Parts: sequence; structure tokens; C-alpha cells
Amino acid sequence: MKRYSLIPILFFCCIGLSCSNHQTADDDISMVRTNLCGGADRSNNFMSVAERFTAETAIFEQFPLSDSLGLSSLMAIDEANVAFATENGFVGIGNSSLVKWTLKVSTGNGYVASGMCRDTSGNLYCVSTTGYMIKISPDGIMQWRKRLLSDHAGSIIWLDLLSVKDGIVACGDTTIFKVNTDGQIMWRQDRSSTPVRTISADKHGNLYASHSMDEIGGTDTLLCYNPEGRVRWKAVLPFVRLTTQPLVHDDRIFVAGQRMDEGRKKPALFCFKDEGTKCWEKLLTETPRFLSSDEQSLYIVSLEPRIAEKARTLIMGYTHDGVKRWHVYVSAQAVAPLLVSKTNIGLLAKHEQSAADFFLFDKEGILESQFSFAEKGNSDQADFLPIPTVLNGSTIALPCKNKSGVVAVQKKRGLLF
Repeated sequence: MKRYSLIPILFFCCIGLSCSNHQTADDDISMVRTNLCGGADRSNNFMSVAERFTAETAIFEQFPLSDSLGLSSLMAIDEANVAFATENGFVGIGNSSLVKWTLKVSTGNGYVASGMCRDTSGNLYCVSTTGYMIKISPDGIMQWRKRLLSDHAGSIIWLDLLSVKDGIVACGDTTIFKVNTDGQIMWRQDRSSTPVRTISADKHGNLYASHSMDEIGGTDTLLCYNPEGRVRWKAVLPFVRLTTQPLVHDDRIFVAGQRMDEGRKKPALFCFKDEGTKCWEKLLTETPRFLSSDEQSLYIVSLEPRIAEKARTLIMGYTHDGVKRWHVYVSAQAVAPLLVSKTNIGLLAKHEQSAADFFLFDKEGILESQFSFAEKGNSDQADFLPIPTVLNGSTIALPCKNKSGVVAVQKKRGLLF
């Protein structure tokens, strides 16, 4: 087991981001740890496992594997272990001291194509680029492997899986599935567009998706599906290009994008009631890319493409009623949503030298600290993906691209695992 400082070199845009939902009821808390990208609401809220983020050091933890972790996300299991997937089609659970098990889940050149999730019994679910969903027991035994989509057109693009109370939700290309824990397809919805980033859900099991035509001046749609897969309501947004996935908070659904008005792009934030009525719309100064929330605030990360200018990110704190509380700029490009702990928020961003910084703010937008991954004179390098997950105990972990390892952002203490 080795310990390195590191200089991140390469970043990728990702479909799913590691998030967690903070709820109060016991059954909702069980959903916190079963989804890579949310509890139900994709709020990036890690308050149930993180008292406070502290970015003092970055440690590279080498897993005892000969295979690379590839482009897949990690999923936090507890304070010491993560679920991981490799580029050669294996899935496993473990840490840098001990890999508990690995299992080959995809044949040929296939590999796990999205984030993973777990049900409340600890069973692990993943999907492959070859169109299969796989269920694995907590001790690494394959329970079933079922085909959802054909791979005749090449590798299939999947969004992160979502574990809800009565099944698993998956979106492959333009098709949304709900599958029960026995692998039977409960329903299927075929659309003409792929949801933006990922799908969200509320505590009743209703699903929300930002269906985008991915064109400026087009007409995008916010759709709500009931647990049986029927469309409960849809909000058609003329001349709007949605740029975020929906975020659910109590009985409100937030989504953001760009409205084309008289030939000009106007960034906007929308709020809907859970029955589909629009509550309000706010014009913003820069295009929202990520949404996060806690009980007090809605956090917005906005940025515009800048070719000749230096990278810049705008972070804003709003009330859930649409009142702006604060804003702050950072001279770097956000590559992931704001992560929310009980007492502060963290932002992973890169700057023009391709190095990365981690910014910590209090919940009023005051900068607490700024941590740079780049260290002058350091010859050791590890490329990592900007797909953060949070382990119980506030450690932030990111998968490495070309090595079988994890980058951990944490306090200056011993090894991560």
C-alpha cells in the first residue's frame, strides 16, 4: 500500500455525480447509502455522513488490482469500503488494504456503464455497455443478469441507477426502465431524448427527468412519472434548453437552463410544485450547471464557456422561495456540484493549468479554505475523474482514471482505509 501526493492531469465531463440525500424517516435514511447519485432528490447533500469537510491533503490509495478502474464511478459503502468497477468488466467491493471480492459482470469489451446502486438489503446493481443489468449479493455472488437493451448499435450510454423502495430505475440512451429486485421489467418508457445528467425521485416514488433536445432555442420538457411509469404531468418549456437534472426538496422541484429571448440566451431557474404547477422563475446572470440543497438553502453552480478568458465559476445561495441570499466567484471551472456537509460546502474545480483546487465555504458563502492538488516539485502523478463520493466520516473520494486507485481529500491524518 502506497501513499502519494498527486497532480491531476485529465478531466472528463460525467453523466452522473456522486450525491446523497438527507431525510429524517428511517426508511428514507436507508436510501441515502443505496444510491450513488442521490437519495431520492439528487441534492448532493451528505449531511447524514459528513459533519464537516476538511481539505488539507490528497492521498492516492493504490488498490491491489492489476485492472484499471477505468471511467466508472465509485459508490461509498461505509467509512472504509467502496464499490468499484474496472475497465475490463469487473465489479468489486474493498479498499486499498483488502479487496473483499471481485466479479466479472460483462463479456467481451463491455464494462459497467454508469454509477451503481444498492437496495436496502445491500444487494448491488449495475448495468453494462452491452445492455445488461446485474444484481450482486453483498458477498459478491451474482443473483441474476438480465438484458435490458440490445447492443447492436454499439456501446449503450446509461445514466446512474436509482434505487427506490420497490425497484431500480435505469435509463439507457432514450429508454427509461423500472426493474424489480427479481430482474423483471415493471415498465418501460421510450422517449425521443435522453434526460439531462440523471433521474430524480421524491419520497412517494414519483420520478422526475429533464428531457432536453440539446439545442439552443428548442423546447425542453420537465416530466414527472408515477411509480407505475405513467406520466403524471409534464411542463413544456418553449425556447428553453435545460442544463441541470431536477432537484426535489419537500414538495418543490427545481430545474435550470437557458431561455432564448429575442436572440439572447437568458439563464433561468425554475421552481414547480409536485403536481406540476410552476411556482416561479428567476433570471440569472450565468448558466446553471449544478444544483444542490439542504433544509435552508438552494445552491447553484453557474458558469459559461470561456475561450479567451480565464475560467470563472459563480456560486449562489438562494432560499427555496427564490430569494437570493449571497453569491461568490471563484477563478476556476467547476467540474462537479457543490457537496453539502452539516456545517460547510465544498467545490471541486480546475483552472487553466489543468490542475485542480478544492474550495470550502461556510453556508453563507464565506471562503474557509482553498486546497490545491498540484504541488511543485512532485514527480508522482495520478489522473482522477471529477466524480466525487463521500464516505462516512467526511472523506471525499475520487476514482483514478489510469490506475486501480482512489484519490482521497481529507484531514492530514493516516491512510484513508
